[in-house]
Amino acid sequence: MRNNLSSLCAGLSSRLTAVLPRSAFQSPERGEYGKKKLIVLLSLWSVCWFLLPLAVLDNVFIDVPENIIWGSHFQFGYDKNPYLGAWIGYLGSLLTGNSLWNSYLLSQVFVLAGLACVWKLGRRMTTEAGAFLAVLFLLGVNYYGIKSVELCDDVMELGFWPLLILFFHKALKDGNRIGNWLLVGLLAGCCFMVKYYVAVLFASMFLVMVATPEGRRAFRMPGPYLGALIFVLISLPNFIWLAENDMVAFRYAFGRASLGDGARAFEFSLRRFLKYPLRCLSRTLSVLIVPLIPFFVLFFRRDETLKSATFDRRFVAILAWGPFAFTLLFSFISGGSVNYSWVVPCFPMLGLFLVLWFRPYINRFSLRCFVGFIIIMWVVFAAVFAGRSLWQQPYRKRGCDYENFPGKALALRVTEEWRTRYGTPLPFVIGKRRESCNVAVYSPDRPQAYFSANPEFSQWIDEEEIRAKGAVILFDGRPNRRPKFLKRLAESGFPMTPEVRIEEERALPGWFRALAGTPKKDAYVYCFIPPGQK
Repeated sequence: MRNNLSSLCAGLSSRLTAVLPRSAFQSPERGEYGKKKLIVLLSLWSVCWFLLPLAVLDNVFIDVPENIIWGSHFQFGYDKNPYLGAWIGYLGSLLTGNSLWNSYLLSQVFVLAGLACVWKLGRRMTTEAGAFLAVLFLLGVNYYGIKSVELCDDVMELGFWPLLILFFHKALKDGNRIGNWLLVGLLAGCCFMVKYYVAVLFASMFLVMVATPEGRRAFRMPGPYLGALIFVLISLPNFIWLAENDMVAFRYAFGRASLGDGARAFEFSLRRFLKYPLRCLSRTLSVLIVPLIPFFVLFFRRDETLKSATFDRRFVAILAWGPFAFTLLFSFISGGSVNYSWVVPCFPMLGLFLVLWFRPYINRFSLRCFVGFIIIMWVVFAAVFAGRSLWQQPYRKRGCDYENFPGKALALRVTEEWRTRYGTPLPFVIGKRRESCNVAVYSPDRPQAYFSANPEFSQWIDEEEIRAKGAVILFDGRPNRRPKFLKRLAESGFPMTPEVRIEEERALPGWFRALAGTPKKDAYVYCFIPPGQK
């Protein structure tokens, strides 16, 4: 059976080879697919994904104002995440005059940094054309396209993870220099303080050290331990903050994984073992299959002369699949759900894995075709993003998404009415994350946000100050979305004005509104806590 299959594949390969053009047998010349061409391609890619959301969106993604609000209150942790992502988001806004467009620029900076690290790592392991192909492959993964426009912790990891992996390789391969290990510790701390999920990468890195002679040798050197000390020093303030705040961020993570406040009671059921891991696997493969199919179609011939070091192949294999494998293992053991966005940073080594392990015959014809495929997918991704943002979400979709939420209009309305009633700048906004974040960043008064009127979510809020200065309360107008915190506020003695129900059009750029007409409207309710209460 195996011999018949091998013969069939060999025959098919021979027939395909016979019809290929001459360029399919010519290796790229030195520099033909190198650094200069890659710089041009990646520059155009980043400019596109920076300008496109500016053209088709009129409201930012929710993680952007959330990070700005968090970062504006200097803390070593927040209710969902560690501190670094919030600080980066706030600093970006502060340095550009409290703007929001900077988020699209910063997101592409992280994407470019990550891809540049993959290129650098590829040049340490394989040929120039091989490194080019490894980076090019990633552009076909949607995580580097549509998903990359939102400056959130997942997109920041697209830059931080490859940077950590690059210096980890240098530390192991370049003589265990102390400087490289200190950088590994610094970057590991930064990764961890962006998102705790990087633990799956740490587990994979530890596996590299255990499974390779170079890694085991490093255990006898001081470098890894000094790097670990740097990591602890960076993370320690957050650990202390977590201990002082009832581990709120971990409880949030357990909740996102459908585990409540901790691991579920152990259940022996097929559904528990397979439901969430299989769902995660299928969704991830649906993204990765897009560049995988043309890769194997165009590079079906193997190049036995494309050599690479044993350590490099093991290094890349473990780090290409380890983080995702540990994610599936967590889901399988705990029965927890894996959020789709969590796996975004898991695959920066996938292109290098294919180059080093499959050893494709890289030729001019196949490279040109693969570049053409990436350009086609680039156009498709951009068209899907534009069509979704301009038509499907504002005109067709039943519910209102974050990026079409009328943040500007609602912020202006409640701010003007507050000023008319009370003659002072709006000091506080109370609401769920979507409503409070948008009013806090779009209102000219920049009020402080009190997330769901919960002190655990907004540690910087003093309710006595709200009694003295007042606040606006804003929430979704659908009957089944009435927030529970209204009852708590009433029971706590906060007086509230009669509720006002309004409808606002979904956010949409003016140029498209002029062409397509008025988008859908959604209902919202607001009221005020008058100032001057004791």
